[in-house]
Amino acid sequence: MLRYALVVLLTACGASYQTIQIKNATTRPIEELYVYPTGAAKGTSRGQLAPSATTQVKVKGGHVSVTAVSAKIQIDEHTRDRPTASQELELTAPVELVFYDDGSAPPGIERKGTIGVAFQLPSHAPHPDEPTPQPDQAAPAAPQAP
Repeated sequence: MLRYALVVLLTACGASYQTIQIKNATTRPIEELYVYPTGAAKGTSRGQLAPSATTQVKVKGGHVSVTAVSAKIQIDEHTRDRPTASQELELTAPVELVFYDDGSAPPGIERKGTIGVAFQLPSHAPHPDEPTPQPDQAAPAAPQAP
């Protein structure tokens, strides 16, 4: 009887696996996808995710980090970027992560069990060789308070 109680106790205390459903709601592919215990090394990429595609990953419950690295984008003639987005979560139940571009949140990310993760895209910054736009000289300046 003691042996049976010990087996039940060890089984109950064992780490359970949970499913993370990951969706790419951007127009670019996610070229690298990392799912790893928070605080640990990222390890190798779990693969790629095409635009509008979904994948599932089963991992041990607990504190988990998910990092997505987007395809390279061209900001302007001289600037390129590879946006990265990350989310840390305490995984106790299945969850859906939806990666999207900031300002383009897809519908449904407010549902329970769904977490939206935004890629912060850089705005166009003038290159040092470009002239700085001047304020419109024809418009009168707004009056200032004393």
